[in-house]
Amino acid sequence: MLRQSLRAAVFRRDAYLRAVLSSHGVADAVVIVAAVYTALALTVSHRAVTDVLAHLRFVVDGAIAWLIISGAVYLVSRHLLRGEGTFQGMVATTALAHPVLLLLILVRAGTPVPLTYLGHPTLLILDRARSLDFLPLVALLAATVWFLAVLVAGTRVAMGLSLDRAAVAVGAGYGAWWAIATLLRF
Repeated sequence: MLRQSLRAAVFRRDAYLRAVLSSHGVADAVVIVAAVYTALALTVSHRAVTDVLAHLRFVVDGAIAWLIISGAVYLVSRHLLRGEGTFQGMVATTALAHPVLLLLILVRAGTPVPLTYLGHPTLLILDRARSLDFLPLVALLAATVWFLAVLVAGTRVAMGLSLDRAAVAVGAGYGAWWAIATLLRF
């Protein structure tokens, strides 16, 4: 799983194919997402490690974000752009983008960041980015761009789309997540 995540982070097509075609791709995806959000919760939070409920909520929010983004990208890819993939393949592929979010450990290197700022630690907190120092801001932007780039590469493979159509699907899916998270105050 770790090797597959690293291969996906450097845009190796075989990592995405293995996630889509593997009989245990979704199970691996659950482990990857849970591990990433647990690592972020334990390293990024300025709260004491004893605040178990806040950390647990952070991990659950991350899992919900992963499923919503997967679903939104799948719906746009399959039904609007006529892609040829499955929801399970999209869920497994989307999880491969999450390890790059570990760059957000660098966000903690500057100003202490409340755990609630990182409900889904990418573009949703850019409105709060003004309070970040230079290194945390660069880490946030790098993680966001890399996350979206890996998502586009994975969507291309999982749904059989061209690069431009995969980018549209990811943009629409991420926009849908942003709207849902804003409405539900995730």
